[in-house]
Amino acid sequence: MLNGIIAQTCMIFETVLLMLILLLSSPDIIFSQAPVYGLPDCINYNSITKIITIVCDTNMSNLSRDLNNKNILEKDTQGSMILNASIIVNPQAKFTINSKDTSWLKILNNKDGKPNYISISGSAEIDNVKITSWNPSYKSVIYQNSNGSIPRPYIIIDRSSGFINIANSEFSSLGYNHYPSNGFVFANSISKVNLLNNSFHNLWDGVYSDSSGFIKINNNKFYNNLRHGIDTSINSHDINIFNNIAYSNSKVGIIISNNCCNVVVDNNTLHNNGQAGLMYSVNANKSIAKNNSIFYEKVGISLFSSSNNNLYDNKIISSDKGIAIAGNSSFNHIYENSIVNGNTGIYFTDIPKNNTLENNRISNVSSTIHFIGQ
Repeated sequence: MLNGIIAQTCMIFETVLLMLILLLSSPDIIFSQAPVYGLPDCINYNSITKIITIVCDTNMSNLSRDLNNKNILEKDTQGSMILNASIIVNPQAKFTINSKDTSWLKILNNKDGKPNYISISGSAEIDNVKITSWNPSYKSVIYQNSNGSIPRPYIIIDRSSGFINIANSEFSSLGYNHYPSNGFVFANSISKVNLLNNSFHNLWDGVYSDSSGFIKINNNKFYNNLRHGIDTSINSHDINIFNNIAYSNSKVGIIISNNCCNVVVDNNTLHNNGQAGLMYSVNANKSIAKNNSIFYEKVGISLFSSSNNNLYDNKIISSDKGIAIAGNSSFNHIYENSIVNGNTGIYFTDIPKNNTLENNRISNVSSTIHFIGQ
């Protein structure tokens, strides 16, 4: 009888051992080989979807160590990381990318041409790094056409309520004309966010927000983006845009649109954008633009169907139209602005009602105030 019990016990042990070996050798999932910051099972990787999921606090070095697969994440001798997968950061996790282990993060498209991405639903610290798309065949970034039809990797802060700090970094050659893949995107996030001392260039949109709030965008550069430099859109709110430079973007330097409110645009420099320096469009309400320097624009500041905004102490120089007002724009207070060296100071494409123009200094223009059709 004893021999029977021993034999049965051995069979159970062998079965459990075989199951464990099969689990650990499965190509579909890789568990962290060692705890990260004392937390087991920090990541998993699905080889079918090519998605890395992060469920604890980790950084690029630990991620590379735990994956231990150069086909997924490879570090070269120059300190660059090459990412051939997408990353999802779960709500309880924090992901750190900084110059301690990464100088340049290069993100590839999938083999089927679909873009990889970084999606952050938790917290993030990105500091002093460069993040771009990457084409390994050409050993260069993925270039975009004017229609934005070429898929490229992107970064999205998705339903995050954590702390997001993005500083001293460069974001380039990301995104295409397909939401939410259009660049550096905030979607449905109510986070405490700081974007400080970064550059965003050659993206589809530099920074885009959808239904997000409590974002500080300070001391950044936005240039050569294929649509807008900064686009706060679709019910975004409580955003401070301070001391940035936006230039040579194909459409608008800074646009506030689609039911946004409580957006402060203060002390920015906007010039040489394709359509306008600053635009309020379609119910962009209860916001402030002050102390901005705007020059060499087709339209310095455009107001379209937007109300209850305050525009004051802005300097608009050498722009075809200083301030353009159209649509159902009403109850805007436009005062103490300086408009110099243009074709038209203040331009109404129709006659919006109940807007207050007060103490604006307009000089050296062909027409001080122009109502179309008059």
